[in-house]
Amino acid sequence: MSDTSLIGRCGLYCGHCSIHRAYKDSERLRGEFAKLYGCTPEEIKCDGCQTVNGYSWCKEAKWGKNCKMIKCLDSKGLTYCNECPEFDTCAMFNEFAVDNLKIGVDVKVNLAAIKSKKPEEWLSEQEKIWRCRECGNPVINSELVKSCHWCGAKVTV
Repeated sequence: MSDTSLIGRCGLYCGHCSIHRAYKDSERLRGEFAKLYGCTPEEIKCDGCQTVNGYSWCKEAKWGKNCKMIKCLDSKGLTYCNECPEFDTCAMFNEFAVDNLKIGVDVKVNLAAIKSKKPEEWLSEQEKIWRCRECGNPVINSELVKSCHWCGAKVTV
């Protein structure tokens, strides 16, 4: 069974996040990201934005428990950005959507797919997409990481 906490409320798949993958997969990566963000390896921790809580990632202004979109959604009692009546005109979301196109993720398409299918079905598709073509393990999608942290192969999706 898929981990539904990895269904990003903004349309991202949390399973390809560098913090989540380092937390779940690699002490080496936790150490590297800890140096990058000036924190301890134990602080590199996130189970996905459906479960953001007191122990979740907080060393970056945009992600984890500092995520403005999660705060906005929670204040409105919504689960996903596309449930908001201001979705089409939301400057915060539209800027986020443009930024994610740079790493090959269309969060608007993802949110539409989450809405039209069962969220678990979308999640299962994402788990298959975000796998290394060489070793089959989950990969990170980030401007900082261009190779599989398991086998070193170039990340392609």
